[in-house]
Amino acid sequence: MYILIISRGYPSEKYKMNGIFEFDQAKALVEAGHKVIYAAIDVRSFRRKRKWGFESLTKDGVQIEAINIPCGRIPKSILDRIRIVALRILYKKIESKYGKPDIIHAHFINSGYITAKVFDDSSIPLVLTEHYSAMNQKTLSSYYKRLGNYTYPRMNKVIAVSKYLANGLSQKFNIEPLIVPNIVDLSCFKYNDNKRKKQNDNFIIISVGSLIKRKRMDMLIEAFYHVFGSHKHIKLYIYGEGPERKYLEKMIKIYSLTDQIFLMGLASREEIAKRMSESNYFVLASQLETFGVAYIEAMAMGLPVIATKCRGPEDFVTDKNGILIPPNNKDALIDAMKYMYYNHSKYDGKTIAYGIRKLFSPETIADRLEQIYKSVVENGGIQRDKA
Repeated sequence: MYILIISRGYPSEKYKMNGIFEFDQAKALVEAGHKVIYAAIDVRSFRRKRKWGFESLTKDGVQIEAINIPCGRIPKSILDRIRIVALRILYKKIESKYGKPDIIHAHFINSGYITAKVFDDSSIPLVLTEHYSAMNQKTLSSYYKRLGNYTYPRMNKVIAVSKYLANGLSQKFNIEPLIVPNIVDLSCFKYNDNKRKKQNDNFIIISVGSLIKRKRMDMLIEAFYHVFGSHKHIKLYIYGEGPERKYLEKMIKIYSLTDQIFLMGLASREEIAKRMSESNYFVLASQLETFGVAYIEAMAMGLPVIATKCRGPEDFVTDKNGILIPPNNKDALIDAMKYMYYNHSKYDGKTIAYGIRKLFSPETIADRLEQIYKSVVENGGIQRDKA
């Protein structure tokens, strides 16, 4: 099948996370044997260094056709008009080089909107994956209401990356999204059958997340103090960086935990994976997670996790692989950390690792997308609502 992906941009050496979700899917689809053209419309500020104008390149086996226009902070309505013109021009180049695609798959509401505008009268089936958590806010801005009301009905199929997001879209826009999660690169996070440290050795807890308020590292430190403050063999390693560092350092000193809690800063995936292989469990007490990659990486190592019901982990954390607690609840966190200390060995690490890989592997996601594409194409695209 020939699939055209419409995206915000593509990952580069300097901006590794730019367009990463859609690009990971593109790679998986190529590996599954599909013809994929990755169309990138990048309208970020000129301060984001890149080649301006058109680009044509192959990256990780994916053929990228890009148009880079330095725009930055201009009114959203004007930015959308620029994107629409850019997509029209870029698509003409793509069709002349590669032919007409069997299906077009856009990612995020802004790319979906311009796709709906450009291909509104086209017979090509349209699919949109919604990643943007802001579309699930209780009160949407008039701008995003307009985009959603125009875009979603014009898609042959809408996909959401989580149940929470799917439910919100259903309630707000009267649609029925399918759920297909993002791909998670677990190449560095592999289960090791070696036994974890015994209780008479250092007992290691690990957390990974930016040092920002919504990650609630402050509550984690408080909970650790109440449960393990007098147990010197129990250590907490926190990986991540952010504006809360100084405040957290001060907390650690006040609680006399400098030999038990360590702020490790930014680290490579390999370094984090090594620490996880030495750890007994993972904990992250976020107020909000759109997805929750850090939990998934820990579980891929076979670690049980403590997570909050913060809109992401509910999709994959169960009583078989961890504990779900309410956000912003220190007492619940204290109870969970205490329970996990005494019961972590009851969790089957191999089963945890296998289950999480099955959910988020490139092969699983590519297979799910292929089923959706075939269903849409075989149904003749299904008449889109253009009202």
